[in-house]
Amino acid sequence: MTDRSTLLLSMRGINKQFLGVSALRDAQFEVSRGEVHALIGQNGAGKSTIIKILTGVYTKDSGRIEFDGREVAFSSPHAAQLAGLSTIYQEVNLVPFRSVAENVFLNREPKRFGFIDWGRMNREAAAILTGWTSTSTSPGRSTSTPSRRSR
Repeated sequence: MTDRSTLLLSMRGINKQFLGVSALRDAQFEVSRGEVHALIGQNGAGKSTIIKILTGVYTKDSGRIEFDGREVAFSSPHAAQLAGLSTIYQEVNLVPFRSVAENVFLNREPKRFGFIDWGRMNREAAAILTGWTSTSTSPGRSTSTPSRRSR
C-alpha cells in the first residue's frame, strides 16, 4: 500500500463488463507523485479498458477512482485533461511535423494574450521531460520511444 500523502491516483475495485463479458474484475491501480508507469500484459488483460475508464472514454460499472485527493468520474478525455490527467495510449498518435513541446501540449497549449506562449510551452515541456532521453526533439525528425535515464 502506498503512503496516502504521496498518492496521486488510486483506482480500487474497478469492474467493467461489455455485453455481459467481464473486462475488469476488482481491478486496482495506484500511482504516487513523481512515478511513471507502463501497463503491460497480454491482449485482453484490460490495460486499455482501465485507462479508458480513468480518462472518461468508458464508464466503470463499479469501483472508486481518486485523482489528486478527490473522487473523480471523468465524462470525457477532455474533462480528464482539464483536470491535469493526460494519457499516452499504446497506439502512439504523435504529430511528426510538430516539436516535442507541441506534441506534449497538443490541444492545451499555454496562451498569453490569445497567442501561444512558445517560451512557456518550451520551458514546461523541458521540465516535464527532465530525466528522459530521446534521439531527437526537432520537428519532422524521427524519434525513438523515450526511455528513463537511470539515476
